[in-house]
Amino acid sequence: MSATSLLGLLAALLGPGVAAAAEEHGGAPSIGTLLLPSINFALFAVLFARYVWPILKGALAERRKLVEKDLAEAERAIAEAEGIRRDVEARRARLRDEGQRLVADLRSEAEREREALLEAARKTAERIRADARAVGDQETARAARQIREEIGARVIERVTAEVTKRLRDADQGRFVEEFFSGVESGDVR
Repeated sequence: MSATSLLGLLAALLGPGVAAAAEEHGGAPSIGTLLLPSINFALFAVLFARYVWPILKGALAERRKLVEKDLAEAERAIAEAEGIRRDVEARRARLRDEGQRLVADLRSEAEREREALLEAARKTAERIRADARAVGDQETARAARQIREEIGARVIERVTAEVTKRLRDADQGRFVEEFFSGVESGDVR
């Protein structure tokens, strides 16, 4: 700010104040009451413009740079946070998809295992049934053989008892002669 502009500002600010003071006192103010405060204010304005204003302007510029730097850092941090948020959301989506895939895989594996266990149980049950049939058939055959042997033994026992009861000495002699004649001729029945 230049000295001319300060003086113009001073005149604009003091003009109405001087007029008001003159009216209040009923006449024109003295030169001392007008000039000394004006010189004092002009000196203050010049000193302020020359020494304080540059420092104040520098401090404000520095503060502006600091605020701009902070804003830039904040924007960078916001951008970085947004990138991290996107990464987290993408990771969350991947994890959700991976979890769904794992659940589906586990379900399909469990279903395959269930089918394998059911098939193994069916085969085992069929083998047990086949073994039971085979054992039953063997037991039936053994029981039938045993029954035949018992019936055969009883038939032989009865026939032997009946033959012994009905066979005479003459019949026995005839059987012995027929046996020996067959042995001699090679026709043994």
